[in-house]
Amino acid sequence: MRLMGRRQIEEASFDLTPMIDVVMLLIVFFTLTAQFTRTEQAALDLPAQEGDPGRVEPDKALYVDVDVAGKVSIEGTTITLLELAQPHWLGADPGAIDVIVRADRNCSVAKLNEVARTLQVAGVVRWKLATAPEGK
Repeated sequence: MRLMGRRQIEEASFDLTPMIDVVMLLIVFFTLTAQFTRTEQAALDLPAQEGDPGRVEPDKALYVDVDVAGKVSIEGTTITLLELAQPHWLGADPGAIDVIVRADRNCSVAKLNEVARTLQVAGVVRWKLATAPEGK
């Protein structure tokens, strides 16, 4: 404050505390939501193979899980192969969606082939098999 005659003039100042609070809340929010998306995926023993080191995680992908018993699920919901071919899973353009198949390493190869055939019939032109780095 400066004194000017008999009146005091207050200098303008910035209080960064509210902005820091908002930034911290955003960090907590994004950290928690990132964790929730990972917990929706089933715990599978994926094949041990080094993947593409330059691979970029797709923004929107359809994850198809195949467990050791051969059950197929999407987002924790068990479905049949006929249901997998339905448009509501694959969207309006099945050729444009990124499909990632997460198959347990001990699942039947015949079941994995059935999933691949179903995706092909549904119009999916390419899909990827998820792997885990060796030792993880």
